[in-house]
Amino acid sequence: MSRALIFGLALVLAPACHKDPDLEPMHPKSGDLPPLPPASGTPIGYLLDAQAQLSLTPDQLTKLKDLDRSLAAQNDAIDTQIRTIERPEAEEPQDPKAPPKRQNHAPGVDTHTTADSQKLHQMHNANSRDALKKVWAILDPKQQEAATKILSERGVELPGEKKTKAPDSDDGQPLPEAHLPGPGEP
Repeated sequence: MSRALIFGLALVLAPACHKDPDLEPMHPKSGDLPPLPPASGTPIGYLLDAQAQLSLTPDQLTKLKDLDRSLAAQNDAIDTQIRTIERPEAEEPQDPKAPPKRQNHAPGVDTHTTADSQKLHQMHNANSRDALKKVWAILDPKQQEAATKILSERGVELPGEKKTKAPDSDDGQPLPEAHLPGPGEP
């Protein structure tokens, strides 16, 4: 009887041990974007993370690390002020007898931006743009081209370039040659 039990268990468990190729763990391919932000939290950190791709010299690497530390220190003080100003509103205690209240727990949904916090965000962005201008002075043209690709893939605003298009003053206005026929017109 014990042989039959062992044989029966082996038949049941054998399909569970089969490897399904669709369930294999995914491994990143070369060229895939890293899932995390740069190690330092600055745009220069993306370039430091891609130092082999940029073929940075030891002197360039030292200069970029110095700029990165300086930018991180400047922006850390600003980020602290932003977190203080944009603190989410405290939740009200819920009555245990009342039906549960629906809440949106999306990040930043309870955060209210003020004019002061917008100025701090602008200062943060200006610091990053100024630091990237200094980085561009350190890199040669071929490295600048590769750095442009790396940063633009990650949504970083590049020096001398606007990330978002300014709204056109004609938005929402019909084109002059566009004419819709009125009642009785063919």
